[in-house]
Amino acid sequence: GDRTLVDALHPFVHSLSASSATTPEAIEADLRKALALAEEGAEGTKAMTDAILGRASYVPEKDLEGNADPGAVAACAWLKGMIEGLRQGR
Repeated sequence: GDRTLVDALHPFVHSLSASSATTPEAIEADLRKALALAEEGAEGTKAMTDAILGRASYVPEKDLEGNADPGAVAACAWLKGMIEGLRQGR
């Protein structure tokens, strides 16, 4: 909730820590579910304007309104690419 990439990474990691998947298909499904949660976390940063950490902490509130945190969006892009790379590498 600090408008940083952690807003995307925390739900991703938290979701996977509860996973008990053992087959490649189940692992991929859990990764995709975790990615969806990360994307929700990144989307949630659009409503955050009172940033105290990261670059957003020195950007005027009016410029933050309605814009997702770039670090959170980038984290989701990286996670999505990782998942796609793993899928193609199987």
